[in-house]
Amino acid sequence: MSTPRVPVAGTLPALRRYLDLTQEHLATLLGTTRWAVAQAEAGTRFLTGEARDALSTLLAALPLATRQELAVAPGHVPPPLPPQVPVPPAPLPRPLARRRHLATQELDRVLVALAPIEARRLASAARLALLADPACPPALAQDELFVAQARLWAGPAAEASRRLLLARAAGLRAELAALDAPADEAGN
Repeated sequence: MSTPRVPVAGTLPALRRYLDLTQEHLATLLGTTRWAVAQAEAGTRFLTGEARDALSTLLAALPLATRQELAVAPGHVPPPLPPQVPVPPAPLPRPLARRRHLATQELDRVLVALAPIEARRLASAARLALLADPACPPALAQDELFVAQARLWAGPAAEASRRLLLARAAGLRAELAALDAPADEAGN
């Protein structure tokens, strides 16, 4: 009698987000179909034994702390929250209030643009660490798209975009802090 198979609904989506894979790409790595991965993620079907073995091999190549994190916290990591901008104690003059409003909106847009870059940067680091591990599954090491994306997401163009957005966010935060400073502090 075979061991009952349990769905791995939490692990699959967490692993896909961690490595920034599509269901189709994960299915290719596991030797199954996108539909089978979708059903396993939903918890309505079980992966085949071969796909579970491939998943176990893939998970075994990850660091222990990462495996534990994927098992314990399968939910997705939300993008960073915009900073809490305190309400000024006294109303700002209309032009300053308008500028504060515009700067807050711009900071929100910058943070939204930065979130996927940061997520891909983390996925890139995870992919490169996985590829460097001797226990890395051969199918993964030979997957040219997986390797190319990892290098691209950690490359100079991605890093330049990230740094420019971080600089813009820092500038907007400084502007908002100056607008929120009491009038006697702002004028020095």
